Amino acid sequence: MKTARTKIPRQIIPITESISFGTKSSSFIEVTKESVEPDALIQTDYSTKLWAIAGSDNDRPQKIVDENMQDGTSAGALGFKIRAHYGGGPFFHTKRIENDKEIITPVLFETLPAEIQDFWWRNDIENFLQGIISDFEWWNTYYVQYVLSKTGKVLGVDWKRYVDTRVEKRNQQSGRIENYYLSKYWPSPTQDQYASVPAFNKFNPMAAPNGIMRHKLVSPDKDYYITPQWQSNLKWLAVAKKIPEWINSNIDNSINIKYHIEIPEMYFIKLYPQDAYDSDQEWKSTVKKAEEDLKKQIDDFLAGSKNVGKTFYTKFAVDPDTGETMPGWKINAITNDIKDNAWLQGYGTAAAAIATAHGVPPSLQGLILANGLGTGSASDVREQFNYYLQLNTVIPRQTTVEWWEIVKRINKWDPKLHLGYKNIILQSIDQNKSGFTINNEPNPTSPNK
Repeated sequence: MKTARTKIPRQIIPITESISFGTKSSSFIEVTKESVEPDALIQTDYSTKLWAIAGSDNDRPQKIVDENMQDGTSAGALGFKIRAHYGGGPFFHTKRIENDKEIITPVLFETLPAEIQDFWWRNDIENFLQGIISDFEWWNTYYVQYVLSKTGKVLGVDWKRYVDTRVEKRNQQSGRIENYYLSKYWPSPTQDQYASVPAFNKFNPMAAPNGIMRHKLVSPDKDYYITPQWQSNLKWLAVAKKIPEWINSNIDNSINIKYHIEIPEMYFIKLYPQDAYDSDQEWKSTVKKAEEDLKKQIDDFLAGSKNVGKTFYTKFAVDPDTGETMPGWKINAITNDIKDNAWLQGYGTAAAAIATAHGVPPSLQGLILANGLGTGSASDVREQFNYYLQLNTVIPRQTTVEWWEIVKRINKWDPKLHLGYKNIILQSIDQNKSGFTINNEPNPTSPNK
């Protein structure tokens, strides 16, 4: 005669769109989607589109934003890089050589020609700079729309968001990119949901007096959409994101007590005596329901984060003749093999790898890791910050003032007037009581001129 086995219900609990938790095996079940480059794997026919697709589904930029903004380490590193790039704000200056050294002399904003001052205020340049700097640190690319007057002078510059812009495929005869496409409805806008804007040519500006120019770093292998170095962190980012999901699932679906409760069958027999019922079937049904109700009450009592550490009380009878414990409720200790600390250590490793990909030491972005990685003294932080500014902001800042050099040349403004960013230099307290100094004062529109 075969013994019937109790069936354990299989329940799959969704955690996110792609990750579920299986209660029977306490396992994560994930449906993964590989993030690919435009030229790696084409899953949809985009051959009829005028623009080069960004990712296999033409939505890679927005997906990267969404992925990174869910992780504090990567989002924090990007925020730090944007602020360090902007520094103490923009400033105008001239240069000269003295004793074989380049001397930078700041120029007050109010001493500039009225035409330059009007251009600065009309185009809200400080907010414009924040936009192009943010895009550059995210994508190593930014787009500017140049608007010229009928006389050929640049009247306006307008930042176009990277995630809203797609590049037209190169003309096969000339090899040039002739247009850019703007839309809020990527990846698949209808014909009336995108606009085509001609490419701006700084060597022939009047050919497209209302055109877009792409400013970017040189890429070793990508043409339309380059891959910034920091995006090498995407695999580690996936690891870092899964750990808090695992811990949250563990909290929500685990029983937070390290015991196995045994309830003596006699408890139910005495509570529900058989002779009090008209039939065996009625008695068995009543006892069974009582067992299930009690187990559910105990499970509800012990499960969930709000019930951690609750005490469970039991009673035992003792045989007066033998001194042995009579059958009663028992609580048996069991081993809890779930090691959240190991996962936290794993998150620390992932966070350190993500910070490394960004080139930002964890201490500079205020990252506190459970494994102690990235900690250091105040002097270490000071030296790391100053080193970052001296090495990691040179090329980015040069790239995000290219637009000014173009405007200055087209408008025939003073070629000796340059635009740059003020450096914030950290110092020790004995050097400066405030702990920092700002080079290259003043800010062109600062009220503290």
